Amino acid sequence: MDKLSSEIVIDILSRLPIKSLVRCRCVCKSWFHLTHDMHLIDTHLSISSKNEIFTGLILKSSIPIHRTCWHSKLSFVHNDGTDDYKCVNFNLSLPLLHNYEIMGSCNGLLCLFDPIVKYLTHILNPCTGEFVFLPDPIRDLEDPVSVVVGFGFLPKMNVYKVVEIVYYKREIVDDDNDDLRSNVYVYTMGDDNSWRHIGSSPYSLRGRYFSEGFVDGAVHWVSSGYDGPKLVDRIVAFDLENEVFRVIPHPDFDSGRLNYTLGVLQGCLSATRFKVQDYVEIWIMKDYGVKESWTKCLKIVCSEVGLMIGAVRPLLFQRNGEVMLQHGGTLFCYNPLTKKLRELRISGMPRSFKAFIHVGSLVSPRKLLKCESTEFA
Repeated sequence: MDKLSSEIVIDILSRLPIKSLVRCRCVCKSWFHLTHDMHLIDTHLSISSKNEIFTGLILKSSIPIHRTCWHSKLSFVHNDGTDDYKCVNFNLSLPLLHNYEIMGSCNGLLCLFDPIVKYLTHILNPCTGEFVFLPDPIRDLEDPVSVVVGFGFLPKMNVYKVVEIVYYKREIVDDDNDDLRSNVYVYTMGDDNSWRHIGSSPYSLRGRYFSEGFVDGAVHWVSSGYDGPKLVDRIVAFDLENEVFRVIPHPDFDSGRLNYTLGVLQGCLSATRFKVQDYVEIWIMKDYGVKESWTKCLKIVCSEVGLMIGAVRPLLFQRNGEVMLQHGGTLFCYNPLTKKLRELRISGMPRSFKAFIHVGSLVSPRKLLKCESTEFA
């Protein structure tokens, strides 16, 4: 290896799975410094993002410590190029953050948030163990009713942004009978390391907590609100670059009052509609923002698969053509050709969890904020 140029070494290492690449840090001092080189980090992330073999799942589960206290735990499900999946548990201890929620996964980084007690936000790389705290936004003195969070990366600007929509009780209810007011804050990592207040949200997102899909530079939620006297559902997007809200057209189906959820499939915004004990439809918006580009890519009929499924979250399409789904605390694989549904059993997987698509990387949240942080072995 000493006879190889640094460019060749980087080209070789950039093609390794993240677990092997992290182990390379223990080989010698030169490799330790090499795995912190931005060229290797960027090259590895670019290759991993395009290669579905390196795409895995982050599983967030909670275990009870005592009656009123729970502790969150992270696991990583991935394959090694074969059809066999493995589950690896992360042994992480995040200060002041115990029962948190995952607000988003982007380029190997997780945005973690405590929605109940402290309203703390962490940016974590679970594969390297590095994390940073984000300071609290400048909020009113009163406690918020709820906080909605979005997280994403803007490649043109080469920055990560976090948006928080904070809801408070109104002292006087307005003409729209809305008893809540909102403040919107944006944090640009590595900018000035501070939150900016950009106004209020024109749409009600309370109770959503995390964004349901980061696509085309925007985070998305399903919102319910009034259009005149009629109560309607909308797909609300927040453009992280221009820092504005807008409405994205939904597929041509009767929404049935929030009986669909959003996600990302094959790099596109997806909408999953379900009718309990009847069927599940998965739609993909192939041309972002264009209503006519919504395409129904598959329909799962409960009577055909022999399972009365309801709220299903599609996670990813696999190389063999199957789509991986989460139903409750179980992972399933559905084959659209044979119309068969099989449970995916993985050793070491928690009994109850919520899954997020995740690509492992060496991206350092500490370097993004240009400050010191903690790194676990």
